[in-house]
Amino acid sequence: MGAADYRETLAGRSVLLVDDEAIVVEVIREVIGPMVSVFASASNGIEALARILDRDFDFILMDIEMPRMNGIELYRHISETKPHLLKKVIFITGDTETEVTRSFIKKSGCLYLDKPFMIKDLLSVMSRGAY
Repeated sequence: MGAADYRETLAGRSVLLVDDEAIVVEVIREVIGPMVSVFASASNGIEALARILDRDFDFILMDIEMPRMNGIELYRHISETKPHLLKKVIFITGDTETEVTRSFIKKSGCLYLDKPFMIKDLLSVMSRGAY
């Protein structure tokens, strides 16, 4: 897929990026932001949950290791409050080394990317997750 194809797939979509690494947020916002109609971010699960309770997002790009409320806890809160959004979650994490994380991601059935990743890989995964 080329850049134009990704733009077409993501046009009109909304994205919530949940990550505590400012550089990750900055880079993804710079690339994905212009392709979507809404781009929001949160630096932890508590902030993200407030945004999720406020609106439904087409994509929730979520780190697992974060302060205050991690991605696993946030995923559980989403399953309790807005379970229809679980299929919108794409994990982006550098923590797939641990058995707990690998097992959780596998059990969730969510798409995921290991950090560090290329933006083209993120766009490809998002295209596969576009429902």
